Amino acid sequence: MKYDDRTAIVFAKKSRKLANNFTKTASFVLLLMAATLLAAAACGAETSNSKTTYDLKQPASVGQMQAVQAVLEVRGELKLNPDGSKVTKVPLLVEGNLAYEERFVDTQPTPWSRRSVRYYTKAEARIKVDEGLLAPKLPEEWRTVCAQVDADRSLIYSPMGPLKREQLDLIDVQGNSLLLPRLLPEQPVRIGDRWEIDPSILARLLGLDVVVDSNVTCSLNDVEGQTAIIEISGNVEGAVGGVSSEIEFRAKSNYDLSQNLITWFAVAMREKRAIGHAEPGFEVTARLRVTIAPLAKSEKLTDAYLTELPLEASPGAGLLSFQAEKARFQLIHDRRWRSMLDRRDLCVLRLVDRGDLIAQCNISELPESEPGKQMSLEAFQADVQRSLGDKFGQIVEGSKSTTEDGKCVLRVLVAGMESEIPIQWVYYHVSNDAGRRAAIAFTLETKLVERFAEADRTLIETFQFADQPEPIEARLDATGESRS
Repeated sequence: MKYDDRTAIVFAKKSRKLANNFTKTASFVLLLMAATLLAAAACGAETSNSKTTYDLKQPASVGQMQAVQAVLEVRGELKLNPDGSKVTKVPLLVEGNLAYEERFVDTQPTPWSRRSVRYYTKAEARIKVDEGLLAPKLPEEWRTVCAQVDADRSLIYSPMGPLKREQLDLIDVQGNSLLLPRLLPEQPVRIGDRWEIDPSILARLLGLDVVVDSNVTCSLNDVEGQTAIIEISGNVEGAVGGVSSEIEFRAKSNYDLSQNLITWFAVAMREKRAIGHAEPGFEVTARLRVTIAPLAKSEKLTDAYLTELPLEASPGAGLLSFQAEKARFQLIHDRRWRSMLDRRDLCVLRLVDRGDLIAQCNISELPESEPGKQMSLEAFQADVQRSLGDKFGQIVEGSKSTTEDGKCVLRVLVAGMESEIPIQWVYYHVSNDAGRRAAIAFTLETKLVERFAEADRTLIETFQFADQPEPIEARLDATGESRS
């Protein structure tokens, strides 16, 4: 075939056009292939990530230490019913700050048992109720505390002796660092997996006695680097001291995969709690933030320091100390007793067990008598009968005893009726050789005697006169009743 210049030019132009089209097509194909490969890689990564399992466990060993900080904020209203008829609402604001070093001292006898010693470097709060303001702090001498959890209970107590109620309330808050590991799944999980929380663990984590109903679940939301992000949400219906409580619960937690440790826990919740026999109700929103970090060394929780502490929880580890703010006495009681009134002339405690009001205890310091002069049992029984009036039925028993420190204790058990209800009264008259005297009266329905189970004994055996000024001026008889 013969080509002239014109044909060559035309051929050359067609060749360049074909080449350009090929180049464009090749580039498009390459881009398409690259996009496909990237998509496949991304899909492969997603598939691989979704198939990755994570074993979120938090083991503990004896001697292991951690530093814990907790910040609590509560806003809402207290519900009061002082006269038993009209409910009054007052504004409530709480700001709490805790920081402590924690050392594990035992992880037996079950896999989930934990026992630790804590030293609180900070434990303080600001509590504003209506126009009143309180700013409790944990005293230096009470900053060493033991904590333990097992299958069915949690306990915070002082190895130095019984804490006061306000001291316990300051440090026994939601989000116990020993309980947080129980939020973790028992089996390895993938991103997106969900699991439930044991109701008994959830109850203790939220400060409830029991969970009646719950739809709270946990899920592994994501993994970013070495941080597994866990989300917890749901609603809880439970009770505290038999009083109903409804909680809306939303929380997040960070778990460090390299350290096998929950390092951050934050919860926001709304709680509605009914009014109880010894505590007000409330409607509040609360936010709690807990941070945890491994601790290599503690200047306070050393081996030498721990050897000096009685770390085993005794049968009386849960007892609390009560010291009247204005009257001159102190005593020890179990945690079912709550202070209702603390005045110069009268202190009132109530025993509430599983939501039922079991008994009330009235304590009055009496005018001082002549030193060395003690009241007779017969005179005390006559005073008791006179004070009860028409409610008096019969004296069941009466006794007189002397304590190891020389106090004279008169005890009179009386059966009677009030508003057509069988009632039992236990009256005490306590005095010493210096002339100090006090009247203590327990009141309970006869049907509750078995549940009361002589709860008066611990209070009376530990009752002590305190050295405070200002003698009693009111004219009271031996039962604590006014003579005027």
